[in-house]
Amino acid sequence: MAKGVDTRGKRVVESVHEARIFSMGKNSLLLITIFLFLTFWQDHVAAFEQRVESPPISDRESLIFFVRDCVDERRTEFIVNYTNGYMGSNDDILYSCNLPHIYSKVLKNNKNAARVLYKLTYYPGMRIADAYHKNDTTKLTDDEFRLYNIAINIIEQAASMTKLRAELFFHDTICKYVSYYTQAATKNMPRHATALGAFLDRKANCQGYCDAFYMLCSMYGFKVDMQSGIAGKQKHVWNLIEIDNKWYAVDVTWDDNDANEKRKFSFISHKYFNATEDIMRVTHSWDEVNETESIEKTIDTNYFYLTPEVDDFTFGYYFSSPREAIEFIGLALLKDKTSIRVMAKRTDKRYDEIKFVNLIIDSILTRARKALAYSTIVQRHGPYVYYSIEVKRQK
Repeated sequence: MAKGVDTRGKRVVESVHEARIFSMGKNSLLLITIFLFLTFWQDHVAAFEQRVESPPISDRESLIFFVRDCVDERRTEFIVNYTNGYMGSNDDILYSCNLPHIYSKVLKNNKNAARVLYKLTYYPGMRIADAYHKNDTTKLTDDEFRLYNIAINIIEQAASMTKLRAELFFHDTICKYVSYYTQAATKNMPRHATALGAFLDRKANCQGYCDAFYMLCSMYGFKVDMQSGIAGKQKHVWNLIEIDNKWYAVDVTWDDNDANEKRKFSFISHKYFNATEDIMRVTHSWDEVNETESIEKTIDTNYFYLTPEVDDFTFGYYFSSPREAIEFIGLALLKDKTSIRVMAKRTDKRYDEIKFVNLIIDSILTRARKALAYSTIVQRHGPYVYYSIEVKRQK
């Protein structure tokens, strides 16, 4: 009997133990369910709190004004209340606010009024710059965090530079690091259309170049933006940057001249570095309604694409005549400068020819009894001409 009692007692204990495990399992499942529900609800409430609605909008200009405010606040969702039969297109928003992708859903629509929900996607470079300023990288993806660390390294290299020298450094770093790449988009935001493609894959289209430049300049402390328009008869995007309370254009894509079938060598141009409107309008166009910032109309006495303080006698001077510019180049070479970038007003077509330019430079060097091997690039652009001289290193 005792043995039987012991056995029954053991079974009772095991039965109670199993019941407790089952009870704990139900409790755990309940807790997990509650946790997931609260997490979903918090995210839902956060999205709802972030979502704003526009006042009645009946024209494109009012739409752009409202959406830009939402973008400046980095809102991911908003609702537009259209009236008077007007309804903006997704392209109106994308091109005016320079975003890679937008989702829209019509919530209500009749003949005179509509209510539309929009969800925005921001460029990775924008997200990385925002994370840097907020000192919070928790919302970055793994690839974005990789790029964040790369960007930090580049920013640290520019820490001791003047702002203009840093800007030039960012521009040239992107040109040296990235190759231009185009491919039909197979998804909403392909990598090559972002700073991820530019720095992690080393290939990008104009959006990727633009996102990369935005990221670096914003992290450094510049006020920087993007501008959509047309260049080379195709849709295009470039950057805008503020210097001393004035806005200039920077098109890193068009300044990166990779070698190709027609060009046997690659080089970095600076035609579109802190360019004014008269320079940009030669090859670029944009809708004034979509104009992000109003850039300076013409070159002033302080800026060409950079002030001379950047690299002491080698970069950034602007001359009223090509002859002055070329004589300056000759004197700079005599002072052992090895890389020279200057610009001049076009007054005589002879100075557009490399042979004629080299003839003048050689005469200056000959008189000083100095022999140098150098390469010359001459770029004509509207009313201006650009000269780039590189001294060839002796082997």
